[in-house]
Formats: sequence, structure tokens, C-alpha cells
Amino acid sequence: MTASFAPSPNDGLDHDGFDLEQHRKALPALLERVRDNAGLLAGTVMFALALFALYHLAYDFDYDDVAAHVGALSGTVLAASLLLTALSFFALTGYDYLAIRYAGAELPWRTTALAAFTGYAVSNSVGFAMLSGGSIRYRIYSAAGMSAGKVAKVVAFCGLTFGFGLTAVGAFGLLAAPGTAAAMVGVPAGVVRAAAIALILPLPLCLAAAALLPQPLRIGRYSLALPSVSMMLAQILIATSDVALAGAALYVLLPADAGVSFPVFLSIYSAALVVGLVSHVPGGIGVFETLILLGLSDAGSHTAAGGVLGALLVFRVIYYLLPLTVAGVVLAGREVAEHRDAAVRTLRRVGSWTPRLVPPVGAAMVFAGGAVLLVSGATPAVQDRLLMVTDLMPLPVVEASHILGSMAGLGLLILARGLLRRLDAAWLLSVVLLGAGIAASLAKGFDYEEAVLLGVFLAVLLPCRREFYRKAALTDFSFTPGWLLAVTGVVAGSIWLTLFSFRYVDYANSLWWQFAVTDDAPRSLRAGFIVVLGIVALSLGHLLRAAPARPHLATQEELERVRAILKDQPRSDAAIALLGDKAFLFDDSGTAFLMYGVRGHTWIALGDPVGTAAQQAELIWRFREMVDRQGGRPAFYQVTAEALPCYLDVGMSLLKLGEEAQVDLAGFSLEGPTNKDLRYIVRRAERDGLSFEVIPRESVPGMIDELAAISNAWLNLKNVGEKRFSVGFFDPAYLAEFDLAVVRLKGRVVAFANLWQGAEGGTASIDLMRYLPDASPFTMDYLFTKLLLWAKERGYEAFSLGVAPLSGLDARALAPFWNRIGAMVFRRGESFYNFRGLRQYKQKFSPNWEPRYLACPGGLGTARVLTDATALISGGVRGAIAK
Repeated sequence: MTASFAPSPNDGLDHDGFDLEQHRKALPALLERVRDNAGLLAGTVMFALALFALYHLAYDFDYDDVAAHVGALSGTVLAASLLLTALSFFALTGYDYLAIRYAGAELPWRTTALAAFTGYAVSNSVGFAMLSGGSIRYRIYSAAGMSAGKVAKVVAFCGLTFGFGLTAVGAFGLLAAPGTAAAMVGVPAGVVRAAAIALILPLPLCLAAAALLPQPLRIGRYSLALPSVSMMLAQILIATSDVALAGAALYVLLPADAGVSFPVFLSIYSAALVVGLVSHVPGGIGVFETLILLGLSDAGSHTAAGGVLGALLVFRVIYYLLPLTVAGVVLAGREVAEHRDAAVRTLRRVGSWTPRLVPPVGAAMVFAGGAVLLVSGATPAVQDRLLMVTDLMPLPVVEASHILGSMAGLGLLILARGLLRRLDAAWLLSVVLLGAGIAASLAKGFDYEEAVLLGVFLAVLLPCRREFYRKAALTDFSFTPGWLLAVTGVVAGSIWLTLFSFRYVDYANSLWWQFAVTDDAPRSLRAGFIVVLGIVALSLGHLLRAAPARPHLATQEELERVRAILKDQPRSDAAIALLGDKAFLFDDSGTAFLMYGVRGHTWIALGDPVGTAAQQAELIWRFREMVDRQGGRPAFYQVTAEALPCYLDVGMSLLKLGEEAQVDLAGFSLEGPTNKDLRYIVRRAERDGLSFEVIPRESVPGMIDELAAISNAWLNLKNVGEKRFSVGFFDPAYLAEFDLAVVRLKGRVVAFANLWQGAEGGTASIDLMRYLPDASPFTMDYLFTKLLLWAKERGYEAFSLGVAPLSGLDARALAPFWNRIGAMVFRRGESFYNFRGLRQYKQKFSPNWEPRYLACPGGLGTARVLTDATALISGGVRGAIAK
């Protein structure tokens, strides 16, 4: 892969060149990454500390304690916990019910309940509630016609409601049993009461503000509309009920001799819940359990820790895993139900959707397979099976298989990221490591369960070879901080499991060198050490890798490469690459490229990449990854419908920008009644002395002064400045790249347009089109008509008349928010730009209208992308406003 790095004021690109030495200094890059990922690093540290504390808290019990408590739970207790869980999730639907009304929307309760249940079921387990639960809400609510802004209000309102509930429950627990809480933290009971009052004080203050202050509140240039008093009271009541019911679902599972009252337990539960959320560890796993164990111990509970861990394990299944499973089934069923009236179309689309599903499903399976191998390597082998294996093969093979299994597990965790990026090398290595994992599982202790599971994953992955077509090296993709945290979390969990499983084995340095059939602890210790070395090397490589260079404009050498590529391209619009104001990203073969510009943090690729379909897909992925490494925001401007699956594959959302007018030249003619108006215009214009001529590019430099006078007059007439990026601007070097169509009046040039010409049999179009103020009113119609006839004579298939912005957008109630805004501007925005008139003008040539889209991450960032794209085209925000 090669990327050109290119100049222009206000384009966000680096014009000072690239200082290799400066950008490759490791320490600044490391400090920058540590700063950017401080939250994730803090979560990792908290997770590690929780595992350490949990290990010591659970030191004095074994699996039998946990299994005994789980087995002793009666059906009545389990049913009670299930019922309390159901009631808690029912209360959670009240969060969204109130939030919808606060946002000023009206949706049926079934839609609200669906979004609330699935959103919380996922965010409870995954963590990062604003992103995970928020994205599900956006998917459901936007499909129901709600705008992105209102969805954001709903998500924020739900977060505030949950905060009300935690505050109220925590304060209630402290006030109900201040003596117990005081003993836990070693302070007087009066201090606990004061803390509880301070904790609950914001609630009445919020109520008073809602009742007494004028709405909305204004703080500088910001305004905030508080909920009404009745709505805020409902928030507190519903949230308190939710937290209390969730805590009760765990409380009924605790051993009978827990010896802690429900109010005291609620304060412990609330504190554990808050710390688990703040840690950003998915589901608060490890952190939540540690706080519950510590809290119960400090509260004077003398119950066995094994019983508490057993209750927590069952609670995880009932309150987290079960709702998550139901939510997955419900969401899948909803997607199927939405297409039940289009069964035939759905069946036809299965083939096209399958390739898109294979990478994420394959990545999930491979990641799970890696986790299974690491867990298997961290736990003792079944002795009967191990003895059977050692009867069949020598001990060194068993020892090596144990290490090989753990190494394969770590490798699969890493390769899952490559599968998500469709890398062919990741597929090949995943197949090899899954096979190695199967062999290692059988050889190290006849763990047939793991072998069967890995075999299923391998059988699913093998037929999907063609879906992993990218030839990029594994070193070309980077780990996101979240993915690195997930890998680190699995490895840390396996290490903790090793320490926990063999906690009764006294550590000695000699353990590292002990090799015996029944010595499980040394085997797991050696395998864990190698895995830790691997994850440390991966993390250091991620943190210390050189900071990527900022792009700058293409060099003359790269422009020559672009010219060579354009000679064989049927697309005429790709000629905009020669404007000289963009950077380029080339594929490995140097026969395809993507052009882009940068504005602020937004990296905008113009049009589809130039090349074959396979090259387009590869360049789209590479651009996405390059922007990700830079910490930028990717966008693809004016892309075609044919390439949309590629943009969906890289996680983009789509926004229709308008429609491009493409005239089918095979059917274009001045004969017959259809085009009688155009026939009249041509005859009238030529009778008035107008003539049409195409000037070869070699002769254009000699006309530059005459063309500049026409261009300046046109700009003054329209009272506009030059645009750039997606359209050309007057530049002698740029105009000299193309043939020029001119209209003469008795020998004097009165109008011109530079011609973009694709390869033979492709398309043709114009870019810069300007005329004198005193030119005949028939000049432009005459120029277009003669150009269409000229292009037809030379064998072109179609002629592009350019894009009609905002054309073809649907304004119905259930259409996406941006589409409805665009449709409104198209209908009523004549005072800013004659959108409707432009489409009507182009319609006289009877074109086919082809949609053009913006592909970007979506959500609230869409407005930023549109602003940056407009500024890039207009030469800055001031230029955008002026034009």
C-alpha cells in the first residue's frame, strides 16, 4: 500500500513535509497513546486489582463450596429471583417511557419496551452503556421515525434516571443501617448519616429547580429544559424500584446465614454497581463480585465466601446472561419479522448478506475458541483422561501440547481482529491454529469437549475462504484500544483462574522445572507465563509503534501514476483527481487509487475508489484503517449505489446526497417530437451566429488569457468564489489536462467547458463551465446539446450532467431524519440555492437519475461530517457561508 501525502490552505493537511526522525520517536508516541487511552488503561488496572482482591477473598474455598450452594438452591428461590429480574426489567422500560415523553416524541409502548429491554440487556453485559445500549436504541427509534437528536436526549435522560435510582437506594441503605455502614468504613454513625443526607440532597434540589426556576435554564449560550416535577418524581420512583428489585434478585440467592439485612445489602449492592460501571469493565465482571464480597464481610456477615460466589454466579446467569440471550433472539426475530411481507426478496438477499455476516461471526467464533483454549490451559486436567493419554504418548508430547494449546489460544484472540478485517492471512492462520488447538486439546488430556467445539468452529470457517480476500499483511492492521483491552482481559482472567485453581499448591521456584504426569500446576504456570510474554509483546508493539504521518498533497510523480491509471478507466468523473488539491491512497499494484482530503478530524474520500470492484473494496478498508490509526473520522462523499455493500462492510451509515443525471447516448437524438425543443435551440443558436468546437488539450495553454477573462466575468456575475475538491476551479495547469469545448460567436469565445473523458465506451462529462454575461440565452443549452451529440459520435455510452443536490430524498414520516431535512431544503431552499430549478433544467435532456450517497459513521457525527465536507468544497467555513 502506498499513500500520497499532499498542499492547500485550510485543508487540514501538513504542508511542511514529513520529518521521519521526529515522527518515529517512540516516547512521544507512547505518551500520546497513554493519554488517549487513559480511561481504558484505568479500567484494565481496576479489573486487575479486582481479580487480585477476588483471588485473596476466595482463597479459603474450592469449587465444591460454589457447586454445593448452587445445587442447594431450591426451585422457589430460583423462581423468585427470575420474577424479581423480570420486574426489574419491566421497571427499566419506564426509563424509556419517560424519556420518550421528555424528548417530545410519541411512540407505542411496545416499541419503547423493546428498545429499553434489549438496550439494557446488552449494555448490562457489554458495558459502555451510552455506546452499546445507545446504538440499539438508535437502531430501533430511528426506524420508528425519531431523529438522532431526540434519541440522544432519550439516552441522556435514561442515564440521569438511573443515577437518581442509585442515589436514592444508596442513601436509603445508609440511613436505614448507619451503624453497620459505619463499622464497614471505620467512622462514627453520625458521619454516615451526614454522608447519606449529602448523597440524597441533590434530589430535592433538582425537584426545587424544576418547580421554581424558569424553563429552559440558560447557562451562557447553552440551554437545558428540566423535566417537570411530576416527571422527576416518576424518575426517582421507577429508578429506585429498578435498583431495589435487581438487588433483591441477588439477595434471595444469598446463603440463608448471610446475616445482612436487605437495606444494608442494598447499600452494598449500589456501591458495587457504581464501581463496576465506572471501571468500564464489561458487565463490571470481577469488580462487582469483589465489592459484594468485601461489603458483606465488612458488614459482619459470617457466611462462607463459596456460597456468596455461588449466588453471584447464578445471579450473573439470571440477570445478565438470560436477558442477553432473550434480547438477541428478540432482535433477530424483529429483523426477520420486518421482512415477512417480502419473503422472496429476503431469500434473494440471503446470498448478498451472508458475505457481510461471515467476518464478524467468524471473528466471534475464533475469539471464543481462543478464550476456551486459555481457560482449558489454566485449569487442572481430568486425571483419568490424562493417565489414558500418557499411556499412549510420551510425557514431553503432553507437556508441549499444553503450551501449544495456550499459544494457539492467544493467537486466535489476536487473529479474530484480522478476520473482522477480511484478511486472507488471518483466515489461513486461524484454520491452522484451530487445527492445532484441536490436536493440543486431545494430546494434553483428551479434552474432547474443547476439541469438538473448535472442530465446529473450524467446519464453519473452512467453506468461507473467499470471504477473506484482502491481501494486506497482518501487521498492516492495528488493534483498537477496546480490542486490546478485551484480549488483555481474557488473558488476565486465565491467569487469575490458574492462580485460583492451584491456590493450595505452595509456590516454589522448582515448580517451573517439574515435569510429571500429575503435575498440572507447573504445566499451567509455564503456559501462562508464555501467554503473558505474548500479550506484553503485543501491547508494547501497539503502544510503541511509530505515529502515522499526516498526509500531504500528491507529488508530480504520483500525479503521473494517476494519469496512467485514468487512461484505462471508463469513469470520466475520476479526472477530478488531476485538480491537485487532494491526497491519494494507491493499492499495492499501483493500478488503483482513492482520492481524499482532510478537514479538521474528518477525512473525506471523494467518490468510489478508481479501480476494479476488488480493488475498490480493498482501498475502502485501507482508508478506513488509515483514518482509524490517525484518530480521525472517515467519510466517503458522493459514492455510488453499486459500491454500497463495501461501505456497509466497514461500518459506515448511508445518507443520500442527491442524484446524478446520466444521459443514455445510445437513445439520444434530435430527431422526433421528444427533443423538438433542443432541435429548435440548436437551429436558433446557429442562426444567431453561435458555433461549437472542441479544442485539443495541446492548444489550451495558448487560450488561457481569453478563458481567464470569461471565468472572472462569470464569477462576478454569479457573485461567488471558486470551489474545490469535488468540482474544479480555474487553474491553467488543470485546464491544460483536458480537451476544451467552446462556443464562439462570430469567432469570439463566449463560453467554455473542460471535458472529462473516460476510456473508449465509457462516460464523458464536463467540469468547469463558464460564459460571458452578454452571451446569448441559448448558449448553455446549445453547448450541452452539441456536447451530447459529440460524445455520441465518439462512442461514449453515457454523458453525465452532474449531480442535482438533495434530489430524490424521501420526506415521509418514517424516512431518516437527514433525508427529511434535505427534502425540506430541496422544496423550500430557493433563497439559498435553486435546487429544484437545477434538477428541472437537467431533466430537459431526459437523463437517468442515479443516486449518490455519503457514507460515514452516522449518528450525531453526521452533522460534523457534512459541515467539514461543505467547508472543504468551499475553501473554509467562511467560504461555505459566503457561497
